Amino acid sequence: GMGRCVGAEVTSVPAAPHPLHLSEPPGTCGEYGCDLSCNHGGCQEVARVCPLGFSMVETVNGIRCTDIDECLSAACEGLCVNTEGGFVCECGPGMQLSADRHSCQDTDECLATPCQHRCKNSVGSYRCSCRPGYHLHGNRHSCV
Repeated sequence: GMGRCVGAEVTSVPAAPHPLHLSEPPGTCGEYGCDLSCNHGGCQEVARVCPLGFSMVETVNGIRCTDIDECLSAACEGLCVNTEGGFVCECGPGMQLSADRHSCQDTDECLATPCQHRCKNSVGSYRCSCRPGYHLHGNRHSCV
């Protein structure tokens, strides 16, 4: 929109019915970047930008960049943990995060040889069994 420079305050008149006051020294950028920069008494429009993972919100104290909760958009197959400016996906027991950092894939627990005789992997778990003549111990891993 149109704007004018008033001392150290930049006033912008957006499409909204009330003006937006940005109390910053002329030509400087705050936490959200610049809307207008004062150039020898005139205003020059520049892009107003929040860092990646943040959105611009108008508050009673002016415009602020607030964290976007990416977890609200089902960004992860498993558990989503919102972080400042981003998010981290986590997977449940027996699962691991895939290379895409969003989906989960089964961990083959049998690769760690948890069973004395035989191991059968399943999604999210595994099961031990014994060779003929042996039976599974109460610990579910040893054969006796």
